[in-house]
Amino acid sequence: PRGKHFAQLSNLLVAEVENAAVGGDLVLDRLAQVLFVHMLRAHVEGPSRAVGWLGALRDDRLGAALRAMHAELGHHWTLEELAKLAGLSRSAFAAAFKTQVGSSPLDYLIQWRMAFARDALRRDTHSISELAFATGYESESAFSTAFRRVVGRSPKQFRDESRRSVSPTQLGGRVAGA
Repeated sequence: PRGKHFAQLSNLLVAEVENAAVGGDLVLDRLAQVLFVHMLRAHVEGPSRAVGWLGALRDDRLGAALRAMHAELGHHWTLEELAKLAGLSRSAFAAAFKTQVGSSPLDYLIQWRMAFARDALRRDTHSISELAFATGYESESAFSTAFRRVVGRSPKQFRDESRRSVSPTQLGGRVAGA
């Protein structure tokens, strides 16, 4: 059935590109997202064992902890809480997580939070103060320190660099001479 789904989605994508009807960009975006999910499913369900966070999501125990981290990014997670969600001891959970994902649970959480923050700063959707709270930090200062440690520059510098790198066409403008 997976091949049938890929074929149907591909046909829909081609039809949308050829049709160019009102709302086509929105439909193409959603179809691409659905296709991406089906590709992830095929990868995870494939004959080789998926590694990384994607493979961990398939594991009932590790997946429960990962889903909780993703759902409640701002929660002050402890190794003990995550292990309890997984139904494992702290040491067994930490070892299984590191083996499957490649990093410790709390290192993964920091990376996930910073990936969220980088995306929000690129899109300019949150203030730095809002991001600090959304990612589980008590203060803007604590968030900024963690961000600088992971990313290599302050959140403000990152946001400013992202603004400068956006092309006029990405902003809906026209390039001179175009």
